[in-house]
Amino acid sequence: MVKYILKRLFQSLLTVLLVVCVVFVLMRMMPKEYFFTEDELMKFTDQQKYSKLEAQGIMDICSRCHGNGLLEDGSACPDCMTYSTNPNQGTGYVDRPVLVQLGDFFSSMFEMRVFNAKGKEVKSIVPVSLWQWLGDRENAFGELKEGYRPRLCFNLGKSIRLEKGQYVTDVIAVKMSVSMSIGLVSLAISLVLGVVLGVLQARYKDGLFDHVGTGYTVLVNAVPHLVIYTIIMIAGASIFGLPMRYDATAAEPWRTMVLPVVCLSIGSTAGYMLWTRRYMVDELNKDYIRLAKLKGLSDRKVMFRHVLKNAFVPLAQYLPYSILLTVGGSLLVERFFAVPGMGPELTNAISRYDLNLVQGIVLLYATMGILGVFLGDLLMTIIDPRIKLTGKGDVR
Repeated sequence: MVKYILKRLFQSLLTVLLVVCVVFVLMRMMPKEYFFTEDELMKFTDQQKYSKLEAQGIMDICSRCHGNGLLEDGSACPDCMTYSTNPNQGTGYVDRPVLVQLGDFFSSMFEMRVFNAKGKEVKSIVPVSLWQWLGDRENAFGELKEGYRPRLCFNLGKSIRLEKGQYVTDVIAVKMSVSMSIGLVSLAISLVLGVVLGVLQARYKDGLFDHVGTGYTVLVNAVPHLVIYTIIMIAGASIFGLPMRYDATAAEPWRTMVLPVVCLSIGSTAGYMLWTRRYMVDELNKDYIRLAKLKGLSDRKVMFRHVLKNAFVPLAQYLPYSILLTVGGSLLVERFFAVPGMGPELTNAISRYDLNLVQGIVLLYATMGILGVFLGDLLMTIIDPRIKLTGKGDVR
């Protein structure tokens, strides 16, 4: 078991690294203009643009002409003519190899920053990588003032456009907390309601309650979500007086969360109802259920002691995945109710070419998704000891 867990963790780590590498390379294939804001594109001279790209590790000073753009004989340097608008002189800068940039990205992923006694980062002191700090702790930052302490931080660079100048990790942490506060509540509600209603559907199969529940799941899956969200928003605002926009600074912030939570729960509840009913009906037709009834067990005991336990195993596989992916939020719901969460953040970062933020969000999604699948397999073995992750026979 331990060997299997270590193997899966290693495989998951390699998968995440592969995803990050692919995204990094694709981002670095974008035109150089995408690394600047609109104001910088209009105001910066070519020299200022190249200097910024050098500071970001995307370009290097040309070693052949030493940044002059001209050779010793006065001719244009051919090595740095790629982006030059002057046919008689090079730019003085050349592209850094993508693999070198990727190596720098991973080497600076963990860095040491200096914080004051109040816990705020000292911006005037340049951070250093963890490896540089471990190599020379005494001289890495020089002599620090009293109360200043170095701290290990996870570094994914800084946002270029959306949250200009802020660390990507700080941006994600703020957005993630908002999405999780709504997502976890809606997941808990939909899980409880979905499983309970699915059990009742299976218990009274082909009855009125089953037909109503089936109609609900069909309706939710057939009608576009935006239409359902609009109906919920109008009904909630006009009948119950609930706010139509999310506002964490409101006098009663929980009231602004009600409509987003309800909208998020609608679809998930229908999904849990559908699959709970399906798995329980399958279990009810098996021989061990007939045997339990012949032994005199009541329908209630059969449903909850045997059927529900076995029917919940397939659902449990995706439960950790669903919990972890609440950090990603919901694109439609968060846009619809102006929730400042993670949902629209990836699309906003892509549309605004905020490359560092795209890399950070993709890394988060890849990690949460792979970890969720792994934890789902482990949860299945806990609920049903008959399932073995390793060994001969039925292996998952």
